[in-house]
Amino acid sequence: MSREHVTTESEIKEIWQRLTAGEESIKHAHKRIDSLQDMSESVHKLATSTVQLATETKALREDYEKADKRIESLESKPIKRWDTIVTAIITAVVGGVIGYVASLIIH
Repeated sequence: MSREHVTTESEIKEIWQRLTAGEESIKHAHKRIDSLQDMSESVHKLATSTVQLATETKALREDYEKADKRIESLESKPIKRWDTIVTAIITAVVGGVIGYVASLIIH
């Protein structure tokens, strides 16, 4: 004896509510997935920007080091000139003194 089950209106309502709730849950999950994809793309862009920034920072540091060496070279030139002038003056004075003493000895 088999007894057939007849679906009642309340059971149909419950199935319909469950189906609707399931669809809403799926829609919400899709929205979260889309949001995670957007976030993933943002993180990727940030990582790419960070690599680019690091590369540019390295290039700036190298340029700074080159400029620093050129500035040091320019700063040392006046000192070298001053040393040359002082050496020339001392040489001229010593030469003059020796020439004067030599002229006194010869006369």
